[in-house]
Amino acid sequence: MYPQQPSNDPNQGGQYQGGRYTEGQYPGDQYPPGQYPQDPAYYGGHPGSPSGAGRGNADGMPGTAVTVRVLMFIGGAFGLLFGGLMWLVAAMAASGGQIGEQVRRALEDTGMAMSGAEAATFFGVMGAVPFVYGIVSIVLASLMGRRSPVILWAVVVFQALAALVLVINLFTGGFAAVIPLLFTIAMIVLMLLGSTRAYYSRSGSSH
Repeated sequence: MYPQQPSNDPNQGGQYQGGRYTEGQYPGDQYPPGQYPQDPAYYGGHPGSPSGAGRGNADGMPGTAVTVRVLMFIGGAFGLLFGGLMWLVAAMAASGGQIGEQVRRALEDTGMAMSGAEAATFFGVMGAVPFVYGIVSIVLASLMGRRSPVILWAVVVFQALAALVLVINLFTGGFAAVIPLLFTIAMIVLMLLGSTRAYYSRSGSSH
């Protein structure tokens, strides 16, 4: 006996070719178990498909804001460190004994003859500026994950004030302020770019 050949009649199971039913040939336009139409919507690009899971989050923080955030954390850490060192020198200058005398002699060698109290006040003020900068910088960097125009302009204003202080320092002979001034200007520019402003102009959850 010869094996029965599959029927080409649509009412009897559809046309069988190569181990599967051809499209449109199964009764009632239904497909056998395990066989589905080649609809592009079932493949990459469908919101619920696994292939769409690897796509970037359109609401994620842009790289410009991430760069500013990292620089502010680094700058804040350096500000705290430098301010703490200035306060340490102020404490040594105000102390009596050999250490205080050495600090005062070092100041005299640089043309800044001061008493112990004057040196302590001078270095105390000098240390307060970078220390406060470090605290505010770290706090703002921590809040940059919140999508709010207030955060955007708070960062811009803070960096603008820092740039102003650095410019004043630069004109008074502090040429070492050139490098931090360039970084500050770069952060202002990055915060004012369209992608950054668009991110903070939309309300959303924290990142």
